[in-house]
Amino acid sequence: MTESSQKAPAPDHKKTLHTLAGPALFLAFVLIPIPAMSYEIRCSVGLLIWMAWWWITRPVHLAVTGFLPLATVAIFDFAPLGRILPAYAAELVILLLAANVLTTCWTRWGLDRRIALASLIGVGTDTTRQILAWFLIGMILSAFLPNTIVAATMIPIVVAMLRFIGIEDLWESNLGTALVIAVAWGTSAGGATTPLGGAPNLLTVEYIQEMITGEEFLFTTWVTRFLPLSIAVMVVTFLYVRVAFKPEIKKVEGTREFFVGELKSLGPMSPHEKWGFALFAVASLLAFGRPLYSEYVPAFSPAYAFLSCAILCFVLRPRGEHLMTWEYAQGKMMWGLFYLFAGGTALGRVLSETGTANFIADTLLPYASGGGIVAVTVFAVLTLLMTQITNNTAAVAITVPITISTFQSLDLNPLPFVYIVTTVGNCGFMLPTSAGGPAVAAGYGINLRTMAVKGFWACLWALIACVVVGYALALYWPAFGTA
Repeated sequence: MTESSQKAPAPDHKKTLHTLAGPALFLAFVLIPIPAMSYEIRCSVGLLIWMAWWWITRPVHLAVTGFLPLATVAIFDFAPLGRILPAYAAELVILLLAANVLTTCWTRWGLDRRIALASLIGVGTDTTRQILAWFLIGMILSAFLPNTIVAATMIPIVVAMLRFIGIEDLWESNLGTALVIAVAWGTSAGGATTPLGGAPNLLTVEYIQEMITGEEFLFTTWVTRFLPLSIAVMVVTFLYVRVAFKPEIKKVEGTREFFVGELKSLGPMSPHEKWGFALFAVASLLAFGRPLYSEYVPAFSPAYAFLSCAILCFVLRPRGEHLMTWEYAQGKMMWGLFYLFAGGTALGRVLSETGTANFIADTLLPYASGGGIVAVTVFAVLTLLMTQITNNTAAVAITVPITISTFQSLDLNPLPFVYIVTTVGNCGFMLPTSAGGPAVAAGYGINLRTMAVKGFWACLWALIACVVVGYALALYWPAFGTA
């Protein structure tokens, strides 16, 4: 036996099994005829299972799984490829890329270390307290801002702090995964509080105006109807986050005085740090303040605000030295993040284009014919399922019109059901496909198995809270059924 053969790594049979299981499950759905399911729906369900399997077991890099929609659609022709391909250059992909350029600039000049120290001083070194604090920050901001933007802004700060304390591989770190998930879940839990929380909420407003009232649905009406439901979701999710994660360390090494000393030892911010911080701040302000100027520059969405500031990183030369070079950026950026996010978006489009999402919805409709608590539960479960496998916007676009049509045909007031369904539709916790927050978190390399398993329980508690509180409001608060 040669020396090289002695040093050859042993075959990883478990990884091989997971590698083969994904495509095997896909082919089973493709080849085995199921009378109630068309060829396109069978292929879509098979693709969903394949991608979920590989994302959770990780036999290949997460970004590689993100390319499966393109390859499978091109080979098996079960969806229009022209509708799937644009997902890989969607605005949110541009937003993530540009935000990553800006935070990579922080790394080059040490601003990430400064921010990490400030975070440890401000929140404290207790890891449970850190998890809850970041969850609350994400939850509060997402009430007024789209959850993807909140996640893309806040998660890089958390990752910077984790790197400072020596946690580079988030997949292998309970603390790293917990902190990033806390931000992602916070953005989902607080998303239904106001109409500004994201596209699903604005879609619901449009459906209520067009299909039910024929009149403007006021933002103040939204807050009064949705606030009790949102509080219920936020409370149960917060309590679950408090007990769900068990970090490998209970306290970050070092006292507050130590971190204060470390921060002081960095000295004053350099011009390059100031420019890096200023560009990120300007991009964030432009993204969050878009309603103030959207009428004048309608195409200048948050993605392009971040992209413009990212381009400036390569142009500006404080004290004669480029703020950022492409050579540095390409070696530090998280390229897999963009393709994983794009893959989740593409999967959602496949499920919509092939009618798979509607097929799942139609399967559950007969169980809601009697109204009451059963109907509330069925439509809430349907929406929650749609949210996990497509995304919250697609889920609301599918289930809210079905909800309205179904209960109008039964001569029942659809509004209470719409309020409950929309709140549940914001509860994307399990997979990268479910919402912007989990997608951004997944791209940073957190443990997707942890997010899926613990996300299931977070979804269950949120579902129970929405159904119980929503049904009680419908019974005992007459205004809950009005607009």
